[in-house]
Amino acid sequence: MATAEKSTRGRKSSFTDSARKRRRKEVTSNWNKNRINIGEQMERWKDLKDRLNLDSNRDVAEFLLDRDSMSDISGVEAISHATPLKLEKEMNKSTSFVNPMLLSLDVSHITQHDSDSDSDEEYIPDFNVTLNACEDIPIEGGSESEWEDDADDDEMDRSAEPLPTIHRVTIDNIDGLINDRCYMTYHHSILSLAKINIPSNCTIKGCSSQVAITSEEKASALYLKWTCSSGHILHKWCSQPMLNNRMHAGDLLLSSSILLSGNNFKKAEMMFKFMNMPIVSPSSFYKMQRTYLVPSIDEYWLEQQKIVLDEFRNKDIVVLGDGRMDSPGHSAQFCSYTFMENDTKKILCIITMDKRLTGRKSTNLEKACFLEGMKYLRDEGIRVVEVVTDAHVQISALMKREFPNIKHSFDVWHGTKNLGKKIMAQGQEKSKSQLLTWSKDIVNHFWYCAEKALTTEEFLGMWYGVLHHVVDEHEWVLPYCSAISNRCHHGDLIRDANEVKEWLKKGSAPHEALRHIVMDKRLVNQVHHYINFRSTAELENFQNLILMYASKRNSFRPPVYRVRNRLAGLDYNAHVDRAVKINKDGKIRYQRTFNKKSARWSVYAVKVDKTYKHICGLMKKIVSKRLVDKTGMNRKVVLASDDPRRISSVIAPIPPPPTSQLVQEQKSRFKSN
Repeated sequence: MATAEKSTRGRKSSFTDSARKRRRKEVTSNWNKNRINIGEQMERWKDLKDRLNLDSNRDVAEFLLDRDSMSDISGVEAISHATPLKLEKEMNKSTSFVNPMLLSLDVSHITQHDSDSDSDEEYIPDFNVTLNACEDIPIEGGSESEWEDDADDDEMDRSAEPLPTIHRVTIDNIDGLINDRCYMTYHHSILSLAKINIPSNCTIKGCSSQVAITSEEKASALYLKWTCSSGHILHKWCSQPMLNNRMHAGDLLLSSSILLSGNNFKKAEMMFKFMNMPIVSPSSFYKMQRTYLVPSIDEYWLEQQKIVLDEFRNKDIVVLGDGRMDSPGHSAQFCSYTFMENDTKKILCIITMDKRLTGRKSTNLEKACFLEGMKYLRDEGIRVVEVVTDAHVQISALMKREFPNIKHSFDVWHGTKNLGKKIMAQGQEKSKSQLLTWSKDIVNHFWYCAEKALTTEEFLGMWYGVLHHVVDEHEWVLPYCSAISNRCHHGDLIRDANEVKEWLKKGSAPHEALRHIVMDKRLVNQVHHYINFRSTAELENFQNLILMYASKRNSFRPPVYRVRNRLAGLDYNAHVDRAVKINKDGKIRYQRTFNKKSARWSVYAVKVDKTYKHICGLMKKIVSKRLVDKTGMNRKVVLASDDPRRISSVIAPIPPPPTSQLVQEQKSRFKSN
């Protein structure tokens, strides 16, 4: 008779939070029944386990029990007869560390950064380590950790059992851990080190001197050298692969990762300093950034941009546009203007500009960037039939003059926000404070008019109706538009007994203030810009992403600022079609968020994690650029033809005087003499 198989059909069993905790408690209780508390003898237990090179606590217990049952033989014999585990004889075998169980670390630290020279061979050691034979060697290892697997509710978090050769950090040797140096290496390099078999004595004919290991740092790499006391070098090892012209792969990829992840070198350098970990010097990083990183990012962006533009060539498209300054107020140095396709939300182009290109007037930057971006799209064969921006006065005038055949729409969100600001400003006066209670309704009505109206006349016909509604007048004598009736579009009103909002009095101060806002000549003349009901909200999200790559708290040189914006564009386009996360029950996962300004909670759907697949292509291009480079990093810097530093080396209107002159002219009220 065939063995019955367990059915897998039906709904997968699941537990509530309380049931899961109760089940975990039961499993933990059963597991604790087999635990033995040895109290203060724990350190002796661990020492014995390390000396015997045993793999687990069970092996230690087995050894002690076997030894107790074989009390008629010596301890050494008991070890050799009780278990076939690895013994001290095996521990004494030669390894790549000359005998890792018999070495100690003798550190001589010379604080020195690798300095710049006239060649790429600028990496010099600033650290010297000599490993001499002794009875023990502290090998740094990981601490116990636990984590919960969401995929399996029945699996308990387990504590990792440390290997015998891994050094345990205790409260007594924390200083040794913190002061020890750590290094960046590669898996292949570690495996090659493990396969090295260097004898403890020199193998050169006529020399049997003892071999010691010396260590030195070169930038972020660690070099090990096996040398006997007579000066013979038996072997050399490096923690990182080597590129051409003696550049370490880790140095280039580390510098690349700092820029590609949106970080800055100063923060990364501080992190490495706290970890007691070597890193490339600032000058080396900026040379790599200038020579390999910036050109590679520019090339990759242009390649990806061409793919995006090819998708929309010879098509009528609607473009969203929005500008961003690198700092608030009138002190901005850079402006980046982004153009996004309305349907797919893909970034078409990003224009960055320095204010030195606009006569040092930051107020003209956004208009100049917009004009350059529109010309670029036109030259690339993109047929733009409508542009959506905020209500920027300079851009509105530019559209009328330069692009009269392209429809110019305003972002309805910016329009409603500006309307709300005007209402709030009028409501600050005591005689008009009643207007504040109607601000939300008026703003919502403006949004409704923009969504429903097809013409300017229809918009105004509905929009002016709010002046009647707020005074409890829902039907009036004459319509404002032949296509719109002379009444409100809402149904029967049911007022809540607890509602504190009161109807305005016709002709009162708040009603007259609202009349001036609603019938404002500038607003009425701009109504046709809102008819298509467009929004640049998705561009606002992208502007927030730019902050990850180009923070407003940091200053950048023009090429670096450009590529940081392009990195944000690559990131956005690579993940624009991300799906939302689905919980185990098949429902969409939501995240709560609190808005301090509105004092309200809201939710948004959580998207799946980003994959950053474009980073691999960028890394390949950067490494390839180095491998084919025959000149090296130390070359004469030639500014591009459009680099604003050709106009002036500083953004200040006057050149800087010598530092010595400023020191002499400096005066202070706090100096005594």
